[in-house]
Amino acid sequence: MGNIKQRINSGFILAAAFLLVLASNRLNNRNFSTVEQGVDSVFEDRLVVQEYIYTLNNYFHEKELFLANNAVYLDKMPQHPDIKNILVDFANTELTIDESLHLEELRENYAALKRLEDDQGNKEKIISVLNSISNNLDELSAVQLSEGKQLTQRSKRSLGMNQLLSTLEIVFLIIIGILFIVIVFKREKSSGMKLVEEDS
Repeated sequence: MGNIKQRINSGFILAAAFLLVLASNRLNNRNFSTVEQGVDSVFEDRLVVQEYIYTLNNYFHEKELFLANNAVYLDKMPQHPDIKNILVDFANTELTIDESLHLEELRENYAALKRLEDDQGNKEKIISVLNSISNNLDELSAVQLSEGKQLTQRSKRSLGMNQLLSTLEIVFLIIIGILFIVIVFKREKSSGMKLVEEDS
């Protein structure tokens, strides 16, 4: 009867060890997946977008400098056809709600700027629209910093959780190992006592 009970206990301990390793593995995979997604998002949706913002900022700044140095000849204002493509690529990235609103405002302001440039409209109005565009770009840049920081913190939390799980796994495996050893020694001790009783 004692042997059956010890076997059940041994089986229970081995099953617990197996389930612990399996659960820990699943959680670690989930945390690593979170870190991987965070790194990909930081690159694809933040660093690349920051490059878009930087390029757009330079293009619109050229227009501002042109207006500052030219009272006339608005038809010679520098044009950058790839602005439209950049705005399309920007819209195809993973956008937050705030980011979508700021980007939509930027696109509307750019459309208004194009109309004024095509009609060679009032210089002050063009400057006003360029100021609005500059504010849009500043707001979008601020979103990149905020989102990048959040993604980094999320990745750090996942890595910290992985470390904690690894430590707990080692602790539990040590406890399970000790319990297993206790059961084995108890079995040997019981067997030894039976032999002594039989000899006597």
